[in-house]
Amino acid sequence: MIFLVVLALATVVAALVLWPSSGRRSARRAARIGMATAMIVAGVAHWLMPAPFVQHLPPWVPGAQALVLATGVVEIGLGVALLLRQPWRRRAGLALAVYLVAVFPANVYVAVAGIEVDGQPGGWYPWLRLPFQVLFVAWALWCTQWDLRQVRAAAAGLVGRGPRADEDAPGLSRTQG
Repeated sequence: MIFLVVLALATVVAALVLWPSSGRRSARRAARIGMATAMIVAGVAHWLMPAPFVQHLPPWVPGAQALVLATGVVEIGLGVALLLRQPWRRRAGLALAVYLVAVFPANVYVAVAGIEVDGQPGGWYPWLRLPFQVLFVAWALWCTQWDLRQVRAAAAGLVGRGPRADEDAPGLSRTQG
């Protein structure tokens, strides 16, 4: 829940600072800055307090400590990338969404196996955290201006399949091609 609190507070602060100074309201921009801040804080936490993150990994995962330190670097990198200009921030949004999906099994492991994680309550808490991962994925995509059609087309491109005949390619309208 610390991630959610940092995400919400950083987004509110960004909105309060940006909106009066820029003269325009951009919820996506504030949300993107909030997500960048939350990812950087989470990445730094991987380095300063790795134990809770190591506890999220099953014992059979080799090099858990090194993996946690490496994912801290990834999280900081993704957070910083969200602050870059287009098209990099859009790519970072998609990469972040994929990353959040990739780490989801660790959260499921903690809930299902009843793992006690330092600094976190047990019982229902690990189960409560699971649906928030969907929110974080959606947030990462929304604040970097992805829509579901574009995500599907990007995923299809990764597996070597172009859009179906009834789908538009990203950036093209039916009249363009």
